[in-house]
Amino acid sequence: MKLGIVDTMFARVDMGEMAIDELKKNYPDVEIIRKTVPGVKDLPVECKKLLDEGCDSCMALGMVGGAPVDAVCAHEASLGIQQAKLLTGKHIIEVFVHENEAWSEKEFFEICDNRTRKHAHNAVLLVKDPEALIKLAGKGIRQGKEDEGSVSKEKGKTGIAFVVSKFNEEMTNRMFQQAKETAKECDAEINTTIFVNGSFEIPLAAKKLLMDKNNDCVVVLGAVIKGETAHDEVIVKTVSKKLGELSLEFRKPVGFGIIGHDADWDTADERAEKYAERAVKAAVELSEALKE
Repeated sequence: MKLGIVDTMFARVDMGEMAIDELKKNYPDVEIIRKTVPGVKDLPVECKKLLDEGCDSCMALGMVGGAPVDAVCAHEASLGIQQAKLLTGKHIIEVFVHENEAWSEKEFFEICDNRTRKHAHNAVLLVKDPEALIKLAGKGIRQGKEDEGSVSKEKGKTGIAFVVSKFNEEMTNRMFQQAKETAKECDAEINTTIFVNGSFEIPLAAKKLLMDKNNDCVVVLGAVIKGETAHDEVIVKTVSKKLGELSLEFRKPVGFGIIGHDADWDTADERAEKYAERAVKAAVELSEALKE
């Protein structure tokens, strides 16, 4: 078998080297031909050339930036790759990694490595042993991160995650302790907790947690105390609006355990545990209702 590998100069990770390393370890009899092009839109023609010249399949390796124009370029490249596949009647495994898939450079590197190595096997098996792929049908195999696994008919525990503001920490710590106790009483599985400086930072952290399929719901906890200006009102209204939008976007409940606006210290202190308890119960109960 002859396999073409085409990567790009634009990528910040040497995905071509990752693919070659995986192939040499597992398929020493496969002949590898590597080419490098400037960017993702150059991948289709180079892959087609390799297929026309005798390669049995190709891997198109590319990194996609986080700007809207990068997404457009990736879409155009994908269309070109599809055309090349149809024209040659051979497989081109598209291995694109988007910068906005990861929250850190370490995570981005791991996604590149995982996706490239897994697809290296796919590029070979599609030609040499397609029957091996049939055995994996319906298994939730995922390239880039851990496998999803097959759908389970069993009803598991509700996965819950927390975002806790450190501002007015004495109060929010009490809220967090109450929230954890309530989650256990509701028989929910506590997964991840992210601590942020203040309530204004909560929506972005909540989005990260909502993206995780292990989390069925997210509960946010904070205390915004009224001062001499309308700052507390601006913060709470802005945050609550964004959290509502995120809940609709990801189709998961967000338990709102943020005290304010227009609450003084004594009022907030009195309500702390109640707000946390209600936020958890609301999120878990809605999550379970949505699953029915």
